[in-house]
Amino acid sequence: MLSNVQSREADQLLEAHGLSNNTRYIEVNRNETISDFLRYLDKYKNANIQLHLDNRYDNDQVLVWANHNVINLPTQNGRYFSPDDFEGQVSFAVLGPETKNVQITESQGNQYLIWNNDYYSVIGDLKHYHQMEQNKYYLSTGIGQPTAKNKLKDYRIVIDSSNKVIHEIAKHYHVKVNTPSFVKNHQIHRFSILKEIAIILLFWIVIVVCNGLLAFLNIQQLKKSHLRGRLSKNWIINRSVQLILLEGLISVGAYTFLRWRAFFSKPDHLIGLIILSFIIIMVSYLISIVYLWRKYINNAQFTS
Repeated sequence: MLSNVQSREADQLLEAHGLSNNTRYIEVNRNETISDFLRYLDKYKNANIQLHLDNRYDNDQVLVWANHNVINLPTQNGRYFSPDDFEGQVSFAVLGPETKNVQITESQGNQYLIWNNDYYSVIGDLKHYHQMEQNKYYLSTGIGQPTAKNKLKDYRIVIDSSNKVIHEIAKHYHVKVNTPSFVKNHQIHRFSILKEIAIILLFWIVIVVCNGLLAFLNIQQLKKSHLRGRLSKNWIINRSVQLILLEGLISVGAYTFLRWRAFFSKPDHLIGLIILSFIIIMVSYLISIVYLWRKYINNAQFTS
C-alpha cells in the first residue's frame, strides 16, 4: 500500500518534468551545434520527439524543443511552450518559481531573461511543485534560434520519444542510452490513498486479533502443563520471547522481500511502517498474554 502511494508521487514527479515514461537520455561528445542535431532530427518528422537539453555548466538551465505539442508544465502566470515557439528565430523563456542564478529585467511591463548578452522574453512562470527543482529556467530552442548555436557536448540530451527512435539516434552518435532516475522509479498504480490507509488499518486489526489468539493458545498450553508460580511465569516468558524473535525475523524478511518486489521512492518510510507494525505486534501480544496469564493465575489460586 505504501508502494502505491509513493508510486503515485513518482507519477507526479514525472509530470513535473514535462516528460513521459518513455524518456531516456544520451550524452554526445561532439563539437556539432544543437542546430546541427535538430537538423538531423528532421528525418523523424513522423515521430513525436520532445527534448530537454540540460546544461552541464549551468545546472539551472534547460533548453526545450519538440516537433509536436509538448507535455505542459503547470504555470502560475502566462503559459508553457507551444510548437510555434520552436519554429521562429526568437527564443523564449519560462521561469521556475524560485529562479535566482540568472539576470531578470523588466521593460515596458514585459519581463526578460538575460543570458550570454541575449534577451529572452519570459512567457510564463511555473507553479510551485514540490517534486520539481524550483531554481530551473527553461529556454526554447530551434534550428534558427540563438540557443541552438551552443555546442551539443555541453548538454545532456534528454529525449522523450519511442524506444525505436531513441535507439536509432543513439546508434547514429555511437552512444549509450540511459534511463533518468525519475523514470526508473516510476510505476503507475491507481488506488486511492483512503483505500490504502483503510487496508493498512485492517491489517493492523488482523495483527492485534492474531496475536491475541496466539496469546490465548499459549495460555491453553500452559493450563495443560499444570505449571504454577515461577515455573508458569518462566514458561510464558520463554514462549513470548521466541514468538517476538520469530515475528522480528518475519519483519526483516518482509522488508527484504518488499524492497525486491515493489517500488519505494523513500525506503525509510517502509522501515518506519514495518517498525510501527512490529511495535503493534509486540504490544498487542504482551497486553493479551499478561491479561490472560493473570486471569489464569487468579483462577488457579481460586481453585486452590
